[in-house]
Amino acid sequence: MKTISFYSKLYLAVFIALFLTTSPINAQDLLDGLSDDQEQVYQVAATFKDTRIVNLQSNETPGKGVLHFVIAHRFGRLSDGAYELWGLDNASMRMGLTYGLNDRVSFGVARSTFEKTFEASVKARVLHQTQGAREFPFSLTWYSGVMCYGKKWELTEFSSRLSYVHQAIIARKFSRNLSLALVPSLIHRNLVSTSSDIHDQLVLGFGGRYKLSSRISINGEYNYRLNKSIDDIYENGLSIGFDIETGGHVFQLHLTNSRGMFERSFLSETSGTWLAGDIYFGFNISRVFN
Repeated sequence: MKTISFYSKLYLAVFIALFLTTSPINAQDLLDGLSDDQEQVYQVAATFKDTRIVNLQSNETPGKGVLHFVIAHRFGRLSDGAYELWGLDNASMRMGLTYGLNDRVSFGVARSTFEKTFEASVKARVLHQTQGAREFPFSLTWYSGVMCYGKKWELTEFSSRLSYVHQAIIARKFSRNLSLALVPSLIHRNLVSTSSDIHDQLVLGFGGRYKLSSRISINGEYNYRLNKSIDDIYENGLSIGFDIETGGHVFQLHLTNSRGMFERSFLSETSGTWLAGDIYFGFNISRVFN
């Protein structure tokens, strides 16, 4: 088994994201400078209701000075049957905090009971979809994160516990009701289980949201793994769910074949199969504090 350092790639990605979003002359500023007219330009808001579509990151970030708190639960498989109350007897939890440094950049930390995983992340809005005098057709958001395997094991080298994710979230709100996102992702694992396994997994995610009413929407996503090892045992992730807005909270109910709630798990290590009944019911509750 071979361990490959990924620090330089991570630092470079974070630096580029922060530069694009905090530099006085960034991509959106260049667009704003194309014309000197005084006609109004409107940024398209609420492409998605929360910072995640189901598992996938959406283009949304907390506003400046806003603390976004999420409690997520994932229960066992529906195929476990009545004895396990169709999975409800077996639950894992994730708690996450994300803080908006400004209206473009946010930082997050999280902890999952699944594999006792710790997370740290940065998310940055690079481009906004706009309407009005100068229309821009989509939004672009960058997400980078590091995950740390927290369970006890015999290996002592800390870097073997680490994995990384980098994502470009390309989203467009087509109408008041319909929003779609394309999310290419790179997952890197410092340590892999076999010599034929791969350290870098490329995943192309597709997500969408359709509003059923002013407070309820149906969401879905599919994550297609582009490169697989010879002895790969994992499946592509498929998730569907509902977003319910209740004042200051967003309540998300979903069904998915992914047990883990962090990127390495649901993007590259999904083991469940829908046709076999390996479907996990779960929910997220999010709350913002100004």
